Amino acid sequence: MEYIYTGLFFSILYSIYFLPKNKGECPLIKPTIYPFLYNGMIIIPINKKIAIHIHHWLIYLFILFLSFIIYIPKVIIGFSLGLFIQGILYEDCFQLFCYNFHNQSR
Repeated sequence: MEYIYTGLFFSILYSIYFLPKNKGECPLIKPTIYPFLYNGMIIIPINKKIAIHIHHWLIYLFILFLSFIIYIPKVIIGFSLGLFIQGILYEDCFQLFCYNFHNQSR
C-alpha cells in the first residue's frame, strides 16, 4: 500500500509543478509534434477545423483498467490514480472535441 501512496504523492507533485491550474492553459512542458501533440496536449486532427483532445485522465484511466489485466507496479497505479482524479476535476474534462490548433501553423 505504501507504493500506491508514493505514486499518489508524486502525482500531486507532478500536478502542482507541471500541469495547468485552470482549463485552457498549457502545461509547463509543452512539446508540439505534428499531428498528435500540440503544446503538450494530445490533439488528433479530424479535419481542418475539428480535432479530438485526448485528456490525460483518459490515458491514466486506461492504465488503471490495464492493471487488472497485466502486472503494473503499484507506484504507477498510485500515480495513475492521482492524475486520473486530478484530470476529472477540470471543468472541461469531458470536452473531447476542440478546435484544430495544428491548422494554425499550416
